[in-house]
Amino acid sequence: MLAAVALAAALTHTRDAYLADIASFAKLTGRDVAYDYVFRLDADIDALAKPTPYATSIATLDNDVVSQLVARTPRSLATIRGLGETLVRSSGDGTLQPIAAYVPAGYDPAHPAPLVVFLHGSGGTESQLLSWTEVAHLADSTGSIVIAPYGRGYQGFRHAAASDVYDALAAAKSAFSIDPRKQYLAGYSMGGFSVFEIGVAHPSEWAALMCISGGLSNRSDAIAAARDLRGIPLYALTGKNDPVIPTEFATRSAGFLSFSGEPVSYYQQPDGTHQLDTLAPIVDQAWSDMHHGVLRQPPPDAAFDSTPPQLVSGG
Repeated sequence: MLAAVALAAALTHTRDAYLADIASFAKLTGRDVAYDYVFRLDADIDALAKPTPYATSIATLDNDVVSQLVARTPRSLATIRGLGETLVRSSGDGTLQPIAAYVPAGYDPAHPAPLVVFLHGSGGTESQLLSWTEVAHLADSTGSIVIAPYGRGYQGFRHAAASDVYDALAAAKSAFSIDPRKQYLAGYSMGGFSVFEIGVAHPSEWAALMCISGGLSNRSDAIAAARDLRGIPLYALTGKNDPVIPTEFATRSAGFLSFSGEPVSYYQQPDGTHQLDTLAPIVDQAWSDMHHGVLRQPPPDAAFDSTPPQLVSGG
């Protein structure tokens, strides 16, 4: 509890220093992101009233990245080991955008590592996604570096957020020794919908896509995915009891792409909901399969359909 009190005090100090000059920080990050940090720090301080390891991890990352802004000294991505946070300059508007990263302790630049770009859900942040304890296990088990861009809080990682994803990819490839044959794009919920739109922008960058609790948003996205992601394996995951993104979204999306001749591996967690923790068993299996090039099972026969699904994104 004492550690949580000290962290809350550090967050308060960081927030106050940040607010004192927020107009200049808005020029560095863009106005929306600048004010997002204030909301984040306030939420972190509140969460530390009843601290959990998850809340503490999020608060530590948020405090770190805002402290870098206050000091006007972004951390070198290449120095991160374990879980960390830094800022990447946007190739579009020159602003500084946050990314979280997890680098396994065993990473050796002499041996190129797999890389996973992981997209968070609606209303979420990069620090929340990579603070999920399963991420460390997944990364360590496959020797993978995992990075998560914030995407400015934009719905569906659209507009400037789309280029932020590829800026994060470029930054990771510059900072670390990455195996170009093992670059993966994964997403959860809103991020699961977004992998299709982001993936078609530069399909040659990706060895496979992983969609967790998401799917194809609409007819045009479905047609584009079938056309532009030709031959790129899709790992589609869903919880059978998901009340937010009904399991049929992922199932029908996977069925359409499989019907279109695309390689699809499908996973349904019988007791899974929309919460990532409930999907951990199939995420673990699919993550391993993706890294080893294993296609485990197609969608159920009932999901196969030649008509592109008309789905509504969310999460």
